[in-house]
Amino acid sequence: MNSEPLIDRVKSILFNPRGTWPVIGAEPATVARLYTRYIMILAALPAIFTFIKTSLIGYSMFGATMRTGIVAGLLGALLTYALSLVMVYVVALIINALAPSFRGQKNQVQALKVIAYAYTAAWVAGIAVIIPWLGGLIGVVGGIYSIYLLYLGLPHTMKNPPEKSLAYTVVIVVITLVLSLLIGALVAGVTGIGAMATGAMTGTSSSSSVVFDKDTKLGQLAAFGEQMKAAGERMEAAESGSRSKDRGAAKATGADGDSRDADMASAEAAMAALFGGKDGKPLEALEPEQLKGLLPASIAGMPRTGTSASRESAMGMQVSNASADYASEDGQRRLKLTLSDAPMMAKMGAFRGLMSSESSSETQDGFEKTYSRNGRHIEEKWNSRSGRGAYEVMVGSRFTVKAEGTAENFQQIQSAVESVDLAKLEAVAKAGAEQH
Repeated sequence: MNSEPLIDRVKSILFNPRGTWPVIGAEPATVARLYTRYIMILAALPAIFTFIKTSLIGYSMFGATMRTGIVAGLLGALLTYALSLVMVYVVALIINALAPSFRGQKNQVQALKVIAYAYTAAWVAGIAVIIPWLGGLIGVVGGIYSIYLLYLGLPHTMKNPPEKSLAYTVVIVVITLVLSLLIGALVAGVTGIGAMATGAMTGTSSSSSVVFDKDTKLGQLAAFGEQMKAAGERMEAAESGSRSKDRGAAKATGADGDSRDADMASAEAAMAALFGGKDGKPLEALEPEQLKGLLPASIAGMPRTGTSASRESAMGMQVSNASADYASEDGQRRLKLTLSDAPMMAKMGAFRGLMSSESSSETQDGFEKTYSRNGRHIEEKWNSRSGRGAYEVMVGSRFTVKAEGTAENFQQIQSAVESVDLAKLEAVAKAGAEQH
């Protein structure tokens, strides 16, 4: 993938929007090309840098540094990235549907253009999250500038009178804010952490003679670019098939094939092409009851005191969770064991590799470690003074098993995770990878 046109477009829309919007409005485009050559690349920037900030750098407060666990941070980044791609399309649907109300012209591709290029400022500003104190301010400035870009771009894409752009923009911004809050709530409910919109600059070489070591960051970046290229081809096919069905339905009924239902079906097909299996169908997480059945009845002499299970889904993407609480008779020891299944993580292996990390730190009171062993990503935390710790393992690139709480020693917490049949989870993940 040649990155020069992408960089030139980013520069032009940010520094010369009045001259760039007429060009954007007139140039040919398709939904798939806009996604694979612009949206999917820029939308990854905030996700990667938010992950770096929350899970690698951390936030300093009252002399202490707090970090989100690598697995939780990674799951949040991937889920938010996926949902942000969906949100862009949904906002485009709304922009298109509202066009006649502001004397504009309905055109789904033009609607996707205006929201995608307007989002540029916010996506690029997402890099600044790693800057202490100023990161949040830069993010706000980026968001405000994106609103300004949207205001400038609507007349050139949706063909509404310029005097209608202010009201049109206000309605779109309000709807987008509501959608962002819903996505943040969904991600927080699934991962236990907050969320921001996402993205990553990627590229692939046009020369087949250039090969990167797959274990290096350049190799992982190249692999991510290849994944985006393959996803783009699937999205093109999905979009083409959806258009054919729409034309057939319109011919049979005399209705306009560019209906909202057809557009939503096209969006779902595109997301399934990116995050689904080879057959274009969404990947299904295990049934919550199946996960719950893997939770042991007792751990280190502590009986199970309660269980819960759930499955969340959005646009065909699913995450299942099951958890159990354990407590000693005297109440001095309490553990929580959680199992999660996020099959779309296995589809984003190269993206996950870009954000992998290993670290180790020790004090007189305990330790924190992050490392990989036998293909499993592992995190360890222990504080001997409080008797509190956590042990988390990622299995088969899609399952996470975590135990946390108070115990006599760290080995009790580790044994809680090992009491789950991890080999069975790996077998399920392997079978799913072969099938999809």
